[in-house]
Amino acid sequence: MLIRRILISPDIMEKIESKHRLKTTVAKEVLSVAPYIEKVGGNQYMAIGLSYEGYVTIFFKYRSGTVEITTAYPSTKWQVDLYRRKKKR
Repeated sequence: MLIRRILISPDIMEKIESKHRLKTTVAKEVLSVAPYIEKVGGNQYMAIGLSYEGYVTIFFKYRSGTVEITTAYPSTKWQVDLYRRKKKR
């Protein structure tokens, strides 16, 4: 998947930073550094990656090289396990 542009609305940015206590710059960083990406339905994807703040899970829409982040939060245990299993391959 080629990511040329990452978008995030001000409302989503506020939610990620206040509710999930995650800087949106971290989410953007994770998408830039070879995360594990899985399609979860339609044009919706889940990415899991490692940042300096730990594992991060990001849900986003993808179209023609543009990512629109819909949410991001610190990964749950099963998401970390999934990332580790898939990245071993």
